[in-house]
Amino acid sequence: MIKRQTTINRIFKITGIGLHTGQSVTLEFLPRREFGIAFVFNGITIPARYDMVADTRLSTLIAKDGATISTIEHLMAAFYFSGITNCLVYINGPEVPILDGSAWEFYQGMWKAGVYEFPENGVYLKVLRTVEVKHNDAWARIKPHNTLDITMTIEFRPPVGKQKKRVTDVENAFAIINSRTFTLLEEIEAIKKAGLAKGGSLDNAVVIGMDEIVNPHGLRYRKELVNHKILDLIGDLYTSGYRIMGRVEAFKTGHHLNNLLLKELFSDSGNYGIY
Repeated sequence: MIKRQTTINRIFKITGIGLHTGQSVTLEFLPRREFGIAFVFNGITIPARYDMVADTRLSTLIAKDGATISTIEHLMAAFYFSGITNCLVYINGPEVPILDGSAWEFYQGMWKAGVYEFPENGVYLKVLRTVEVKHNDAWARIKPHNTLDITMTIEFRPPVGKQKKRVTDVENAFAIINSRTFTLLEEIEAIKKAGLAKGGSLDNAVVIGMDEIVNPHGLRYRKELVNHKILDLIGDLYTSGYRIMGRVEAFKTGHHLNNLLLKELFSDSGNYGIY
């Protein structure tokens, strides 16, 4: 368990295609003494924090002073799983690359770079009171607990249907890290008409057809889709700036509700403690 502030031990780079922009983007990861994860784009530093989130349609987008960085959620989840609390990410485009649609390559890069530990604590946020948010029939709540414990339920048309999964050892959940983003076949045309998913392909997303998974090799895991929703949730929760200790229960949640949950949590200092 990570108990102190940490950063990467050496600089490394990752290059890939943005899912929505279709542009080639390079990320350069630098060690950081200051607490927190932050992006630097066009000379502007944007903290990867819930209060910097400006858009949650199809991804989590942060913004500051006219600069925006989208699709940060998989990278943020990789930071969480790697135990990295402090890092500066220089990016030469407006979107984090999608890579294979999971957090695996980001996680692998951090693992190879290694971890450097600082003496300071203050990396945990312990939930002290239950907080809940709702939107239509979707909801998410977080309760006091001594670790991060997640139960996620998703519901889509067949062949997905309803899937539920509980993860109690999220610091070592390889299947979560390695599960890919997904979309419904009938939604792709509308997404592309909106000028998005220019970099999307069967190499970086699971496509759900009317009767089966379109990808030639199918799913990596039987519950890959609910796994990925947990991955997204962990990435969004890490925009709190802390490793959260709480029991999360979520039904049909997405980036919008995940961000609302953090805003509600931070709306009253009696809801949490920092350790």
